[in-house]
Amino acid sequence: MTKISVSQIEYVDVIVIGGGIAGIAIAEFLARHSHLSIKVLDSAPQLGTFASGKLEGWFHTGALYSGNEDAQTFINCVNSLEDLINLYTPYFTQKCNIAQAEIKPNFFTPQVIPTSKGWFNDRLVYLIHPGASAPEITLSALKSDSLYLEIQRNRVLGRLETAYGQQHNWNQNGNCRAPIYAQIEAYEGLNCSLRYSTETIDNLCRRFDQSYGLEKSNYEIIRTLDCSMNTSTIMKDLVASALAQGVTFETGIIIDKLLIERYGQIQIKSLLCQTQHGFTKRLKARLFIFAVGKGFEAFLSDLQMRAKLKRSRSAMVVAQPALIDTNFVRMSTKRRFHFNHFVHNCEIGTEKFVYSMLADSSYTNDNLINQGDEDEVDIEPILESAERYFGKDQLYSRNLFSYECVKTEFISQEEQKRRYSYWIESNPKSNYLCVLPGKFSFFPTVAFQAYQRIKTLISFDECAPKSTFEPDAKVKQEAEKLIANSYPMKIIAEAIDI
Repeated sequence: MTKISVSQIEYVDVIVIGGGIAGIAIAEFLARHSHLSIKVLDSAPQLGTFASGKLEGWFHTGALYSGNEDAQTFINCVNSLEDLINLYTPYFTQKCNIAQAEIKPNFFTPQVIPTSKGWFNDRLVYLIHPGASAPEITLSALKSDSLYLEIQRNRVLGRLETAYGQQHNWNQNGNCRAPIYAQIEAYEGLNCSLRYSTETIDNLCRRFDQSYGLEKSNYEIIRTLDCSMNTSTIMKDLVASALAQGVTFETGIIIDKLLIERYGQIQIKSLLCQTQHGFTKRLKARLFIFAVGKGFEAFLSDLQMRAKLKRSRSAMVVAQPALIDTNFVRMSTKRRFHFNHFVHNCEIGTEKFVYSMLADSSYTNDNLINQGDEDEVDIEPILESAERYFGKDQLYSRNLFSYECVKTEFISQEEQKRRYSYWIESNPKSNYLCVLPGKFSFFPTVAFQAYQRIKTLISFDECAPKSTFEPDAKVKQEAEKLIANSYPMKIIAEAIDI
């Protein structure tokens, strides 16, 4: 008897491929502003399993990139903050807890609003910028290092003061408006109202310098708007909103093939997929949105996209309990002196934990983007820096775990350098859109800009969203099941057998 092959056929208006922060944010924003039927696909058993769940949870408002010669990534961070405040803070009340605050009469800047259930931790990030007597300069034989450090310092102070100090009022006729590129680059003064330090930061800097046999050097300590964020909570709330608007999610589904019309302008006719139960499924839509990080390269040739993408691999170290209760990042002109420490709170069952995330993220590791998969990411530099800041006894008395995070990023044409920028590309005559978020922190802008692009690709009636979102218990429970816990939480839970 001949076996009959059966394939289920589904049709929706929009299919989003990829259940990380980009795919989730785009689906949620589109559903909030339209009546389109939307389906999100992900190959993992849960959403947010890959890079979106493995990052260190650093919400970037631009501090790390403020010293970069090219200001574009800094501007992207500033613009994304404007989009967050305008598009998410009013809708996700009490959850999206960054808003404009009046710091002097009729003058407003963004601030993190303390709340126990918010997306963002009100422990802000202290930026430590070294001076001419710092170890990387003192131990260097190159006179140009000191000059470059001073140039970087001036950029950092000027850009951060313009964006978040007392140079720009974010409240413009009742609307939130970030400074534009020209404003940020025009400010040359070194008076920075954001200079601020604490005894904890001073002691960390002193211990670090003494580990090199030096007296405490001069540092610029800047209290930034950067903070730690709860990535899994953000994704759960976005998914809950999407579910309430009728978005469907399917996990554990693998795309076997894109059926493409290649005569004339490329059009996707169907996706041929395998479900988690081994069934064949054919998915059709008016528009296909590829928001895939891991495995994105496999689609580029079929879609004839010319984007230059690279996988960036970095090491993360989890220390539980937390080493200190302060977030800080040491900026440097030399990669081995970069170091980040972030504090996170989490609940696993009825247990509450506070842990540290240690990394050496920077914008200077351009030469590492071509690492092959077989190369092991070295965590020794992170451990060495942690020993210098906290001391061996304090560091190794913690439960320590390391893991690797792999991100797919857009590479600019200029000297093949990492731009950390979001990437959205489509052809007006095609029925697909390709997106990479660049950084988790860009999700508000990625969602909004993708929405603007979608309006040029398919026609639909826009609708005004509800003023605020209040999920019911059933929706919240379903969202909880769909989103994976962050990777550090998984590690801690397995280690203590919860």
